Amino acid sequence: MNWEQGVSQFQYYSPRIEKKDFHDKRKADSGFTKTVFIPGCDMAVTGTSMGMILVWDRSLIIEGIGEQNEKRLIKVVTLNGMGSSINILTTVHDKYLVCGNNDGTIRFYDFFFKIVAWFEDMNFSNIKSISFSKTEPKPASLENQDNSDEVFKCSDFLITDESALICMLQSNLFEEIEPAKRKGYTVMCGIQSSISAIAVHPRNSILAIAGSEGFILLWDYIKKGDPI
Repeated sequence: MNWEQGVSQFQYYSPRIEKKDFHDKRKADSGFTKTVFIPGCDMAVTGTSMGMILVWDRSLIIEGIGEQNEKRLIKVVTLNGMGSSINILTTVHDKYLVCGNNDGTIRFYDFFFKIVAWFEDMNFSNIKSISFSKTEPKPASLENQDNSDEVFKCSDFLITDESALICMLQSNLFEEIEPAKRKGYTVMCGIQSSISAIAVHPRNSILAIAGSEGFILLWDYIKKGDPI
């Protein structure tokens, strides 16, 4: 769908998709989640609820359906082999396609859809948002700096998940071997249920929050950070 100044209505077209375009015909009915353009070209990709992306590109061939130069389905690529939904689809640094998935993983791909880096086993639930800082991309490893094009680099980024967690991740976590050190910095751990009561300590900077699921959470509103 597109809009041009001076035109009174939106213009759109709907590319044809057929079951034969999918290796697994059962996945032909999967829902679309996100669509993003690939920088520097006419290509766009659409994420699906079954872990695939649909790759669209401009067609220079008239095939009897649609108009010349309209985008058409080029191929279907499976990114999540277990079928986990792709919730977030974005690009960063004009270099990577980034997927945030229903199984709590974040994966980086090049624009040929080859995996470059992955952030897994971090106890995240369903990824809801990914936001990159405007800082200079940092290399994941200080080794092989002579082949800088081959070293994974990205800016620090925040993720949020379904459990109301906000966490900051850095590129060097990708190279971390020890699971205990392969954790991000927790910015905030939110409350998943509705709040039934709240009270402030009369002398200390402590906030007590009672939830409808039967918990009481203590939080220092000066120091902030994780609950006490």
